Amino acid sequence: MIGLVLVAVFGGTMLIVMAAYVLVNRRRLAAGDTLRARLAPAGAGDVQATTILKEQRASDIAAFDRLLQGKGLTAWIAGQIESAGSRMRVGEFILLTLLCGALGLLLGRRIGGLIVPVMTILAAAIPYANLKRQQASRLKKFQGQLPEAIDMLVNAMKSGYSLQAAIKFAGDEMPEPLGPEFTRVYDEQRLGMDMRNALLNMQTRVDTVDCKMFVTALLLQRETGGNLAEVLSTLATLMRERVGTRAQIDTLTAEPKMSAVVLSLLPIGLFFVLAILNRDFLSPLWLTPAGRLLLVYGGLSVIFGYLVLRRIGQIDI
Repeated sequence: MIGLVLVAVFGGTMLIVMAAYVLVNRRRLAAGDTLRARLAPAGAGDVQATTILKEQRASDIAAFDRLLQGKGLTAWIAGQIESAGSRMRVGEFILLTLLCGALGLLLGRRIGGLIVPVMTILAAAIPYANLKRQQASRLKKFQGQLPEAIDMLVNAMKSGYSLQAAIKFAGDEMPEPLGPEFTRVYDEQRLGMDMRNALLNMQTRVDTVDCKMFVTALLLQRETGGNLAEVLSTLATLMRERVGTRAQIDTLTAEPKMSAVVLSLLPIGLFFVLAILNRDFLSPLWLTPAGRLLLVYGGLSVIFGYLVLRRIGQIDI
């Protein structure tokens, strides 16, 4: 009985001490949590050599997390999720892909034939396609914000700010997605990472030509010296000219892009119209093995043609 009382007293004392420690150091602990939230990759499952944090969970499920840790595929998916600015974990993305693939498999089995693997692959690719769409949207916003952010850096350095302080200032003032990226660069170098590695990490996360030019200009200036404000001011002017040229190219290529959409939707729309007007005429397409093969061939041809026409309308500058 006395032993139980002593254990209870010891446990209560430890709880009081821990509560007092958390209460006294609550600001420092909150700051640490904020830095972890800023520096943690969105879906990281592997550890990069230039990453401040030691470990990131790939999944909340312990067994699944142990299965994913240390895999090259996990690191690649984590990089894709981080580039998209998503909060999804690697495990969640994989489970969502498997779920979509299973639904595609069930839907394909109702039709049968070779359409089963096609439906499975197409359905499983939906999460990845959505991730690529988020990446494209985020990169487009980043490119639009970068010239303004560079002007902010130039004005801050002309006012007497150091480069690190100017990056912190731009990170606080700019909205997403550029603001958090600049803030992360500042936090990483403040926690001990070399400025070069912090900038290269941002270049990896934001894989655009404009970001590469910006990072290259900063790294060259750090090694060779020179008037950084003048270099960045010229770079911002160049980026604005690139934005104007890109807008003109988008205008000139709008017709082939629209043609890709119209020509791809035309056979699909015609199929449904004929199915409504004369269902018996089209019924052999899904009731016979040869018809199912033709449906698969037609669907793949439409997808391939759409991708080719979209590629014709894309011009890299």
